[in-house]
Amino acid sequence: MSYETRPQAYDETIKILEKKDHRGIAEFILPSVKDAEEVTLEHTKLSVPDMREMDYLAQIKLNQENFILHIEFESAYRSNIEMQKRMLRYYTYIKWHNDLPIYQVLVLLKKPDNVKRIKNGINSRVQGLDIMRYRYGVIKAYEIDKYEVLAQKQVVLYPLRVFMKYDSESEEEHIQECLTVTEGLEDKDYYFLTLECIKRLYQKGKYEKFVKEEILMQSALYKESYETGRKDEKTKLIIKFLTKRFGVLPADLKKKIEAADAEKLDVIAEELLDYKNIDEVQTTLD
Repeated sequence: MSYETRPQAYDETIKILEKKDHRGIAEFILPSVKDAEEVTLEHTKLSVPDMREMDYLAQIKLNQENFILHIEFESAYRSNIEMQKRMLRYYTYIKWHNDLPIYQVLVLLKKPDNVKRIKNGINSRVQGLDIMRYRYGVIKAYEIDKYEVLAQKQVVLYPLRVFMKYDSESEEEHIQECLTVTEGLEDKDYYFLTLECIKRLYQKGKYEKFVKEEILMQSALYKESYETGRKDEKTKLIIKFLTKRFGVLPADLKKKIEAADAEKLDVIAEELLDYKNIDEVQTTLD
């Protein structure tokens, strides 16, 4: 069984985390936001054809001051010039539609391979005159201790711990620890999202053996991903789990699972941990 990333799945991860706890993300960037009177998400789509949608945009009221918080999460930093231009263009369009002060922050998830010094703005000079000084904040997630996030119980950041610093652990131990933390949460979507982030950094051989199908299939996001045409993969996952638990499945049972509709597969997925024997699986299918 392979766990391939769906198209745009990583970009969706940030958006989903934003929906789950947009205030928590803002507090990660500006801890003082915990005292904010208001934190309201803003529309992030731009009308410019060659610009991708912004990751996070919110209007904040803090100590009677209103301002815009714009955050970009980046895991593939290519060059300072490219990012400087992109952030400036975002700033320009945000400013065009809103006259509030704008605080921009770039969150680097993965350490760049070919850029030694990250720049955070643009200085423009003409004939010795300062024409413009443009700045944005930079947070390097890979320099943050992943256990600090646990200590502060910043659940919305748990999937992003995959990108954070870990000491005295191998890569595989790190992967397993990140998954283990989220499997214990009531909201299993965090397990799904953690896996999406892991795929961004590691080859399947590094993480596949640590993925618990029975946890993954409890995620509403996981179920939703298969409602859009991946029923076959869900079927394979159920068969794999049942085989692991009960041994080789009878051919007729396997055929029934493969022929089951999406609704029936969902029922089986929800009951996986409760089945005591193959006969109970058969009863669900009958």
